[in-house]
Amino acid sequence: MEISITNLSKKGMSNHLHPVEKAGVLESRFRRLIQNPERIVEKYIQPGMTILDLGCGTGYFTTEIARLLGESGKVIALDVQEGMLEILRQKIKNSELKHKIQIHKSKENFLGLSEKFDFILAFYVLHEMRYLENIITELKTIVQPGAKILIAEQKFHVPKQTFNTFIQKMENKGFVVCKRPKIFLSRAVTMQIRD
Repeated sequence: MEISITNLSKKGMSNHLHPVEKAGVLESRFRRLIQNPERIVEKYIQPGMTILDLGCGTGYFTTEIARLLGESGKVIALDVQEGMLEILRQKIKNSELKHKIQIHKSKENFLGLSEKFDFILAFYVLHEMRYLENIITELKTIVQPGAKILIAEQKFHVPKQTFNTFIQKMENKGFVVCKRPKIFLSRAVTMQIRD
């Protein structure tokens, strides 16, 4: 979900959504070399799962997740920008993956989902969320017991202190850190609801 969070402006970061006009950079060959989507998510995906790609943008991870689901399961690709979702629609319209991908446009302050998810990917998106507290509260209601959330943010765009603030906000809502996976140029953590 691509939204801004207010306290980032205090750190000198602008509140903005990634512009649809610059969506091509999200799909670049260079990015695929340094951040291969399959390698990043494959250990979290099993056939039959229901997955949320939170702030999916153009679907860089969405299509890879759908492939990894095999013949069963689905991925909900969620974003606030219709332009990003339209790029994803065009990308999958003649694809065998189309039946496994459900596109969902959310509001900035409300995801509007009722399904329970086995895994949630929040890749380079929390820093764009203006209503992060609302979203975290909602995430808590849509995760299956034991489900993981993978959160990643760019090291050079999101300061360590800001990233730690995101984690603290999640912990305040009942999530705990499971692991801190290594993702190139990123700060990353997997979290789940405290038992």
